[in-house]
Formats: sequence, C-alpha cells, structure tokens
Amino acid sequence: MRPRQLWVYVTIYATLIGLLVFLNYAAYKHPGILQVPTDFFASVCYQLLVLQVLLLCAVGAYNSGSAIRDEITGKSYDFFRMLPISAGKKAVGVLVGKNLVVLLFGAANFVLIGVFGNIGRVDSVLLQRSVFALISLAILVNSVALLASIHPNNQKKKSSVAMIIILLVFVGPFLIRAVAAAWRLGEHWNVMGKFYTVELPALILAGLVALYLSAWSIIGVLRRFTREDEPLFTRTGACLFMIGYEFVLLGLFYSRLTKAGMIASWVNYCYWLISLLPALAVPVWSLRRFEKYLEYSGLVRTTSGQNKSVIPRMLLYSNLSLDLGLFAVWAACSIGTTLLAGLELVPHLYMILVLFSFHLFLVLLLELYVVCTPISNKIGLLLVFVALLYVTLPVILHWILDSQTLYLHSPGGFLFGMFRKPNAGLAIPHTVWMLNLLLCAASVIVIWKRHVHILRTRRAM
Repeated sequence: MRPRQLWVYVTIYATLIGLLVFLNYAAYKHPGILQVPTDFFASVCYQLLVLQVLLLCAVGAYNSGSAIRDEITGKSYDFFRMLPISAGKKAVGVLVGKNLVVLLFGAANFVLIGVFGNIGRVDSVLLQRSVFALISLAILVNSVALLASIHPNNQKKKSSVAMIIILLVFVGPFLIRAVAAAWRLGEHWNVMGKFYTVELPALILAGLVALYLSAWSIIGVLRRFTREDEPLFTRTGACLFMIGYEFVLLGLFYSRLTKAGMIASWVNYCYWLISLLPALAVPVWSLRRFEKYLEYSGLVRTTSGQNKSVIPRMLLYSNLSLDLGLFAVWAACSIGTTLLAGLELVPHLYMILVLFSFHLFLVLLLELYVVCTPISNKIGLLLVFVALLYVTLPVILHWILDSQTLYLHSPGGFLFGMFRKPNAGLAIPHTVWMLNLLLCAASVIVIWKRHVHILRTRRAM
C-alpha cells in the first residue's frame, strides 16, 4: 500500500481493464461477433467476472500462501509466533493484510461488474448469485492456501512474480475472453441443484458448500497457530469432519441415487469413490507420532504392569483405531446409498469388505511408519515404495501376462473394475482379499512387536 509500490499495481490493473474494453470494442466493431451495444457491455461484464476469479482466487491465494513463507525467509516467524494476539486475529491479519491491494481492486471490479451488467441488461439476480459463489470460493481458496503454508516443506522464496505479471498482461485478456464466452454459451447460471429434497440454484448451493469447507479450513488454521506441533485433526475433529463430509456429499447425491434408474450402480460407485477420499487423507492429517506413543505408554503403565493388558489400550490409542472408525463411517454411508439406489445388498457388502482389506493394509503401512521411525529415518521412503508396488505391480503384471482378473489385486485396479462393469457385476477372486489378509497379518506382527518394544523402552526410562 506504499505509494511507491501501489502505482505499479494500479498501472497493471488499469492496463488489464483497458485491454478488456479495447478487445471487446474491437469485437463489437467487427461484424458478426457482437451485434448490439448491450452485447458489448454484457461481454465485458462476463469477462470482469472471470478476471475477478483470477484476482481473488489465484492472486489472493498466492498472497495468503506466501505469508508464512515470507515470515520464515525474513527470519521474523518467531516474532510472529510470540505476538500477544489471538490466533483468529493472526489469521484475519494474514488473509486481509496480505491482500489489501487485491481486495481494493476486487471492490473496484465489483463496481464495474455492476455498471457493465446493468447497461448490458444482465439479470441482476444471476449476478448476485455469481458474486455470492465467487466470494465463498475466494474465502475457501485463500484459507486453504494459508493452511497449507503453515509448516511448509520448502521455505525457499521463489521469484516468479515477474512471470505472473507478464502472463496476466499478455495472455490474461485472451484467456478471459475465451473462458467468458464458454461460460456465457453454457448458461450455467440457470442450472438448479438439489440438496436432499431442497432445490436451490446451483451457484447458491456451490457457495454454501464452499462456506462449509471454509469453516473447517479456518478451524485448521486456528489449530495450526495455537498447537503447531499437534496433528491437524483431533480424534473428535476427524470423526466430525468425516461425518459432515458424508452428510454434505450424500445430500448432493441423494436425488440422483433415488432416481438413477439404469445407471444406479455407476452413480453409487461415484459416491463411493468420492466419499472414500477423506478416509484416506484424514488419517495422515491426524497422525500421532512415536513420541506420543511413548508418552502415553508411561501413563497407562501405572495402572497395568503387564503387556497383555497394556498393549490393547495402546492399540486403542494408536492411529489404527481412528482409521478403522473413519472407514466404518464410510461403510455405513455406502450401505445406505446402495439401499437408496435399490441395488442388491449382498454383492455390494462383499465389495465393501474387499475394499476394507485394501484400506486396512494401507493404514497398517502408515502405522508401520509411525512405530518404525526410530529404527531408520528413511523407513518412510521404503514404505512409500512398498505402497507404490502394491498399487501398480498387479496392474503391470495384468498387462504382461494378459490376465483377466490380476488387476483386481490392486486397489486402483479394483476401483477401475467397479466402473468397468457397474451393472453386470464384478467377479472378485477370493485371492484378492486372501492376499490382503496375508499382507496385513505380516504387518500386524511387526506392529505388535514394536508396541512391546515401546513398553520396554518406557520401563527402562
């Protein structure tokens, strides 16, 4: 906001607006593109909306995501952490303070959108819905960018601002023109969406979902600022997030599941796949480390001195209990969607059990990483290699040996097989879950021994 710097951004912004108006005026003068003056103003309005998306969601997210990195590279992050203000004020300070210029230009853009939209006779209700969805999306993108920047892996500051400016000046207007034309041609604003049985405009529904996810993102930012050494999710938070995610997603799929008809299986599997993502990601964000295990073993040692009674409590405290609970939430919702779609329950229960065997081995690999980290700091690399082999090797062998079902032994191949024959049913060999159980048994033995080692280490301290 300093005068010596602000005029640079004002010049760039004014140039972009001038290019938009000039290009549309040239198109208006060219016969056959823009027929009447209202088309000219409406076209500029649409393109300003796209520019607003780039400004608030791209440039704003870059600024929000670079705040903590700049503090670290400037060696002032410790001072930032010790500031005697609340985590909420820090978050607002970053999201607003780093984007003062962006917010200033965004406000000017909204005024121009209103003016050009009014002259171009663009439906004011549709513009209001678009503005609501845009603001909701901007809050989500900026909060997620800030959340991802706290404790970033790479703190090196990269000088890519000049390249971004060049792209915005020379490529931006043409990209905006193309995207705006496609947006206008598609008439997406008139689409209605359903949340369970409530019908809402698609833009309003998308904005509400974005605000819901933004609330979780901001909660994560506040937790990172207050307890930066703790996992992103608590046990309660992870379960609530999973339940809320399933509730929202089920609301979006509800009308399609109940009226799917011939494509019921395909819609049901789409829900399965999308709803399974948090069950894979949340365990990583709520991971309890080896040090926590060691600390907790000291607490339970005073109440029980025998390994046989202590280890079950350790396993209940471990990451496995949360991972299995999240999968149980997914399985319950998946059974519900199967019943809603009017599909046969028994074959789908079998598929859920096979998916559970895949999921169990993957979370056991994650638990192996936690309990085996003191052995070697490169154990994570080995386990990632094992996971990659687990996912890709059956598919590679399937193509080499020209097998019919070998790809089903991979979790990715199994999901592909579900969509490949959604209505005919998937013939699942028993060797799929048997191999997974064998791998899980080997992993459980190692994990059990490591938990025994943790108790012995704690007694020796």
